[in-house]
Amino acid sequence: MPRISVLISTFRPGGVDISLAGMRDQTFRDMEVILVDRRYELRHDRVMALAREYEVNLIHVPEHRRNGKWAIIGSAWNTAMAVARGEIIIFLMDWTYTPPGWIEAHLRRQNGSTYVVC
Repeated sequence: MPRISVLISTFRPGGVDISLAGMRDQTFRDMEVILVDRRYELRHDRVMALAREYEVNLIHVPEHRRNGKWAIIGSAWNTAMAVARGEIIIFLMDWTYTPPGWIEAHLRRQNGSTYVVC
């Protein structure tokens, strides 16, 4: 079981590369990245190829509860939480770059407690 589950929700056409680059650059590697993607059907193969190139342990899933043209973040987080296996959950939005050491810094501040980071 991974120590950290990083949940990323995306609805926009771009930005997945930025989020995955941040995960690639982390010094802490015992994590899974769950990308809930409203555009899953349009780019699954490209996203998985990028994850392999960046060596990111990625689970790429569609948002299962869609409400027409509206993007509802709650349904994306519910989908991601149903898949997550980590002891600690971190929520990120698309287009978020996390600098090297970002996850490791969160773990140092945690001091053994379990909580959710947003």
